[in-house]
Amino acid sequence: MRYSIITINREFESTGNEIAQAVAARLCIPYYDKFLITAAAEQSGIRENKVAALDEQLESRFAYSQAEAAFYFTSAEAPMPTGAKVAQTQFQLIRDIAEQGPCVIVGRCANHVLRERDDVLDVFIHAGEAFRLERARSVLGLSDRQAKKVLKSTDRARKAYYKNYTGSDWNDPDLYHACLNPDRLGFEVCVDAICRMYQS
Repeated sequence: MRYSIITINREFESTGNEIAQAVAARLCIPYYDKFLITAAAEQSGIRENKVAALDEQLESRFAYSQAEAAFYFTSAEAPMPTGAKVAQTQFQLIRDIAEQGPCVIVGRCANHVLRERDDVLDVFIHAGEAFRLERARSVLGLSDRQAKKVLKSTDRARKAYYKNYTGSDWNDPDLYHACLNPDRLGFEVCVDAICRMYQS
């Protein structure tokens, strides 16, 4: 199998983003993460801070249910819910990016969006809770209580987002070619493993 695209889903503060950046740098291919926020804002006409707030998250149940009802149960001209519009714009961007050539894409259901392609290597990065809490405290400067709250809420939001748009569980190992744990394996081993799989 000759891979061209790498998708990486990751638990919060598992070093998944850093691993993705290191892989892209070593393979000399583009890395896409925050770009998908800026580009989605430009293409959707929604303010960038609003896109960022909805990135890999669902709108509040009330706001989403009201907009969804208007979109699906009234006239065809009713506007698409903002969160759904952002997501669909990002999904199309992912397809367009993949068509441009080799790259690393982080999050945003990319493995599902590109599931029909046979040149995509899908990876999930996870790590122990203690490891991730320590990173949340040291990198983000959070207290123990804040770190636990953010860890739980961010993972829950990503899981709900993925389930909503794919119908699958975000951390189901069957969705990925490899699930790697930098807490146990080490950062460099994970980077090396992904690069080796990609180049195999």
